[in-house]
Amino acid sequence: MATVVEPSRLAALVLSVGLAACGSGVSDDPGIAEGDVVETPFAETFSVVERNGYRIVDIEASVVTWGGSAGGPPQRARLVLVPRGQSPPPLTEDLAHASLIRTPVQRIAVNDHPHEAMLRALGVEDRIVAVGGHTSYDDDLRRKARSGEIQQIGYGWHMPPTLDALVATRPDVLIARMADLTHTQHMERVESLGIPVVPTFIDAEPHYMGRVAWVLLMGLLTGKEAEADAFVEMVAREVDRLKALASEQPRRSVLWSWYRSAGNRWAVTQRNADAALIRDANAELVLGAEDDPELDTFSDLSTERLLRDATGADCWMIREPLAARFDDRNVLSRFKAYQEGCVFWAPGKRHPTADSWEMWEMGIIRPDWLLADIVKMLHPELRDGTWRYLAPETWE
Repeated sequence: MATVVEPSRLAALVLSVGLAACGSGVSDDPGIAEGDVVETPFAETFSVVERNGYRIVDIEASVVTWGGSAGGPPQRARLVLVPRGQSPPPLTEDLAHASLIRTPVQRIAVNDHPHEAMLRALGVEDRIVAVGGHTSYDDDLRRKARSGEIQQIGYGWHMPPTLDALVATRPDVLIARMADLTHTQHMERVESLGIPVVPTFIDAEPHYMGRVAWVLLMGLLTGKEAEADAFVEMVAREVDRLKALASEQPRRSVLWSWYRSAGNRWAVTQRNADAALIRDANAELVLGAEDDPELDTFSDLSTERLLRDATGADCWMIREPLAARFDDRNVLSRFKAYQEGCVFWAPGKRHPTADSWEMWEMGIIRPDWLLADIVKMLHPELRDGTWRYLAPETWE
């Protein structure tokens, strides 16, 4: 980025509860930014207004632990996106703790697979100068990471960005997954080095289409707004088509879980975005619970709980790509789904030569692809064609 104004400002707001605990005195509520609302359909964790030719982006979400609950009150950030060549507004009053980003950004560092997918969907993957690691689903990005042509800075769900590698790329912006409150101080350090941070909370979106909406923010950053709008509209149309198709079928039920061998436990999908996919496939989610943005989509439940409350499910999605295979026939035989041959798992479309799965990359912003498989799984009359992410489970 050629011009950076007060680079530590965003860090004062990102995960502000952590900073407030250290006595920074920074409010965790920046107030409402005035301006003309820019439509961001389906988005719940960010909003945009336009004022005098620039955009103000407010991001707000809770950091929810994996399989658990929010680690504190909602976290907030404010970004000011100013076109190159336009004089920036003074960062005072309601912009006093905002971060200035010149658009369109040309050099982008990312630390999560869905970020790569979003930029690829907009046709600007050539602007990526750093990625989390060398497991990109995209062959070109993976080759560049392995060769050192682009840097590896560490995946956001695993670690904060490696500063030396990040600084070496001279990015205009770091698009950073914020998965852990302990990463706060590291993002503050990134900002102090002159690299603006765009914190992302994709998994905190309460509906799966909200995850798709983050493409709109990427469009604002990269100058690809029309392409972003078209992408989100295309996914929404396909989702509507699949929902209408499923609504014509008899309503069924599904247990969606994967086995965690330690302690004989199961990660059971119950709420929020993942549960919405089940509902939109015209099915009851067995062991489903009320949506709650302060909780993860799944809960850790015992085999005994499944035997007590879930044996009547018509279908069972029993494991995801990295989950252990469950093969206790004495337990399986008590489930209707097993008896009737409607047990599936999610291969997730693994890359043939890389440790990467499309389902966890491009699939995050193409929920219609997974929804299509769920509809087919639940409604046998619609099982024509190939499967993308799901497949019948076998015990051979």
